[in-house]
Amino acid sequence: MNGKGFLLDTNAIIQLLKGNKGLLSIISGADFIATSIISEMEYFSFLGLSEEDVLLYQKFRYRIHVYGVPSDDPTFTCLAVSARKKYGMKLPDSIIAATARANDLTVLTADEHFKRLTLPWKVRLFAAMV
Repeated sequence: MNGKGFLLDTNAIIQLLKGNKGLLSIISGADFIATSIISEMEYFSFLGLSEEDVLLYQKFRYRIHVYGVPSDDPTFTCLAVSARKKYGMKLPDSIIAATARANDLTVLTADEHFKRLTLPWKVRLFAAMV
C-alpha cells in the first residue's frame, strides 16, 4: 500500500453511514478504504438493526474492501496475539489492528483504547457524533 489507506473499525462504519461530516472529511483524501470481516460481523450483530441499515451497509460494502482473517498466515497470527498481549486489547480489536498493520493501513476509530498501540501500528481517532 503506497497511498493513504484506512481500515474502518465498526464505530467508523456506523458513524460514516450516519453521515459524520468530520469522518467524511478524513476519508475523502484516502486512496483505499477497507474494513475487517470482524467489523462487518459486529455491525450485523447489533440488536435493532433495521432493514434500511442493512441495505445501506450493503451499498457501502461495494465501495470498500473487506479483509477476511487469514487462517494460514503465522505472521498475521503473531500480530493479533501481540496486540492482545502487549496492549491488552480484546481479541476482535486485536484482529482488526493486525489486519490494518499487515496491510499497511491506518485503523480509523473512535475507540480510545486503540491509542495504546504505538508505532509501527497506525491509528487515527475521530470524534463520534452522538
